[in-house]
Amino acid sequence: MQKGQTETIIMYYHEIPGMMRLLRQERADLEEEYCGLRGTPVDGVPHGSALGNPTAALAERAEEKGLECRLREIEVKMTVLAGDKAVIQGCIDALRGKYKRLLFLRHPGRYSWAKIAAEMGVPETTARRWYGKAVERLGETLADASMVEEILGRASCARV
Repeated sequence: MQKGQTETIIMYYHEIPGMMRLLRQERADLEEEYCGLRGTPVDGVPHGSALGNPTAALAERAEEKGLECRLREIEVKMTVLAGDKAVIQGCIDALRGKYKRLLFLRHPGRYSWAKIAAEMGVPETTARRWYGKAVERLGETLADASMVEEILGRASCARV
């Protein structure tokens, strides 16, 4: 796997928690918007001035907007993201300690090379060389992983 592709996957890996957080928020917002129990009095007697059954109106509106389909899509996306994260994490875990630490210091843009060198107690050139080796080793490990082409495709689309 090429260095650029590996770095794309690394960036994708670090963005997965944020993507999952957005999907959870969207799901919660959709569920709240179409919850038939919201605003229903405790006594069960409708007190509003609107005609008809408000729960049925919510159900019709939810069906028109394809709520059930969208909720299923969100669940599928969250499952795919969790699977991608697990595959990538397994590959990262296969790296030596210093390489793994270097990847987490460098991405997602947390530390400069000077700060990484100071943190690891090595010259900056050594830190950069180790980073190159870490990306190379991770690329080799990812190449052996299952569904890496699909993960790379999703990672490329996520960075647009």
